[in-house]
Parts: sequence; structure tokens; C-alpha cells
Amino acid sequence: MSSSSFAAFVAALLRDHGPEAAEVRHELFFLSHKPFPTLRGWGAALRDARLLTKGKAGAVIRQEKPLAVLVATLAGASGWQTLARALPTIRQAGLQPVILAHPRLPDELFPADIPLMRPVGSRLRDGRRAGLAHGKCGVRAARLRLSMWQAAIDRALHGLHGVLILHNDFDMMSTACLSRGWPTVCLQHGIPTDEFFPCRADYQVVWSDLCRRAFLRAGVPPERVIVDALGRGEEGGQAPSGPPQDIAVVSQQQAVIFGNRLPSALTGFVSELVESGLPVQVLLHPAERGRSSYGSAPVSVPPHARLARGSAPAMVLAYCSTMALEAAALGHWVVTVDWSFDGNQLARLVAQPPLKVHTPLEVVRLFHRLRQDAVFRTEWAEQQRTWLADSFSASPGGLGRLLAMIVSPCP
Repeated sequence: MSSSSFAAFVAALLRDHGPEAAEVRHELFFLSHKPFPTLRGWGAALRDARLLTKGKAGAVIRQEKPLAVLVATLAGASGWQTLARALPTIRQAGLQPVILAHPRLPDELFPADIPLMRPVGSRLRDGRRAGLAHGKCGVRAARLRLSMWQAAIDRALHGLHGVLILHNDFDMMSTACLSRGWPTVCLQHGIPTDEFFPCRADYQVVWSDLCRRAFLRAGVPPERVIVDALGRGEEGGQAPSGPPQDIAVVSQQQAVIFGNRLPSALTGFVSELVESGLPVQVLLHPAERGRSSYGSAPVSVPPHARLARGSAPAMVLAYCSTMALEAAALGHWVVTVDWSFDGNQLARLVAQPPLKVHTPLEVVRLFHRLRQDAVFRTEWAEQQRTWLADSFSASPGGLGRLLAMIVSPCP
């Protein structure tokens, strides 16, 4: 597996600053791609100190049985929506669900019948436990932030016991939870890009055997990778009901994890497609916040009406995107733009539909063939259906068995 810029960045952190710096690898990597990263790092420390000291602690937990603390740091499919999928299993396992939410997330995001806690009460002085005498200034700022989050989470969970359920094990608040000493379970929220690895939580719950193989190739021990799609793919997805009507290109311009070549490659690719005269639309990522560098190409901001359930089939072009799976499940033709950029090889293994293109000319030819050749459509619709089925587990229950195993020894 070739090294990506992220893997090289983490290796340099370990070499130059030791394992404590690698604990904040995610923050340091993404800050390094912005102007004035050190200044931004200290600004983030001040911001978090204010968040943690001004917020409200939330519910007081009267524990009657082991807790399943759902650590929500984001809304949407990358955050709370992934955790919410585990609620039926948590209740069936006899655990008491509790939400530990980031201070920025609104109360209204969460079910009213589940106790809602917040990490609060930490101050900048809590950073003394971070070893601030060591490392470069930017590393010290990130370590200070992590120590504040650790202190706040220790206060929130003091006297309680159970298991922590995460939607990632690498952002700042989630990383802080790992030091609590509780069993930790991370639910797969998207395709496994390089920032997922090396994994940190005790267990990884993944969508399918295909995903499990990716995590094993990344060095996660087999007994730590559990297959359970948590309801994803249960409907089996819809086969495309006919030829594609237009082309939708999934934008990934915000994703620095894919390297600095992708934005210009996408822009040039879309420009050539527009010149071909085919109907083209660009689907922006939520993090792009409506900003577009695609010239005259029409753009869509989430939620994308073009991909709504029941809409006519589109040909959806994507590079290494979870949206390819989502679009296939909704009955669209999905096609991977098969660029050989370094890194993220495991993510490409997971998010690689059977139809592939390399150039805009190949897109034009494939679009016309899908429109004109019914036999061709039937063949590739079946291959897409098989790929979609392989992307999600057909045997649920993995998380329930895991929780039964790891929670039983709790006092």
C-alpha cells in the first residue's frame, strides 16, 4: 500500500515529537493545510476553553446498569446519524444509552428520551498535564486542547461505568475519550480514508466483509474488527430503472486527505464535460459551503434534490466517495473516476463501483452507451447491484454480540 501525505505526516510526527504528538495527528494535519497553522492552533485552544467553561453539563445520570455513552461530535451521516443506528442494539443488549455531545451541537438534534450530557468545566490551566515544555509551538497548542477535553470528559463521566460508542476515533473530543479507560467501540461512518489509520478504539464495527478486509490490511487485529452494517443496505438498493438522464459529478475539493492534485483534476474534468455539451451538474460537499471553482457548470448544495429517492437515474461520477454507495442505493448509475493518486488505497478498495472511467472522453462514450444499449445496461445494473450488496453486511447482530462480551465484566 503506497504512502499518502497523511501517512508521511504521521510518520514525521512520531519521529520528531513522539507518540504524544501523534495523538493529535488529525488536528495537526488539517491545520497544516491552512494559513498560519500555529496561530490557528492557539486560537482553537482559546475557543475550546471558552466552550468548555461556558457550557452546561446537562443531565445528571442515575446509573442503574452499564452505560452506552454515545459520543457525538458531529451532526449528520458522519456523526450522530451513525450513532443513532446503534440505539436499538444498545437497548436490546440491556445497556442504558446516554449521549455525550459536543458543546456546539444543539439539544434539538438528539432524542428527548435519552439523557444528554456535555463535557464542561475545563480551563487552559488543565493543559499542564499535556507536557507543554516539549514539542513545537503548534504541537503544544494541540496537546493543550486535548488535555482540556480529557479533563472535561473525566468530570462528565466521573463515578460512572460502561462502554463508549464513537463515530470516529480521531477527532479531538473522540480522542480525549479514549484516555478514559473504558472499552471503546468505533462505528464506521464512511469509507476508510487514510485518516482512519492506525485505528485507536478497542473495536471497529464495519459495514461488510469488504470493509473488514480493508481494516485488516491496515493492521487492525482480526478479533477487533466486527461486521455489522447497523441496518445499512437492508432494502437491497434499487437497480437503475432506465438510462441515465444527465451527469452528476461528486465534488471532493474540501478533502485535503486526498492530496493537492484532486481539486485541479476535478475542475479540469468538469470543464471538459461541460464543453462536450452533455447535461452536467456538480454536487458540492457540505464542507464546501456552496463555494464553487467549477466555472459555468451548474452546482448543487446539500441536500441534493437530484439524488432524491424516486428521481430519474443520473450517471454519478465520484472519486473515492461514500456518495457513490448512497447514489447506487437510490437507483442511480455510479461510476468511479479511476485516478491513480497516492494514498487512500483502502478507501478506493471499498468505494469502487464496477463501472470505471479515466477521462472525460470515456465518460461521454459510457453515457451514450448506457442510454442506447439495453443489454449493456442490464449487465452492468446487475454488477452494480452485486457490488452494493457486497458493501454492506447481510448478517446483522455483530455489535450486539460485541456489547454482550465487553460489558459483562463491568462492575
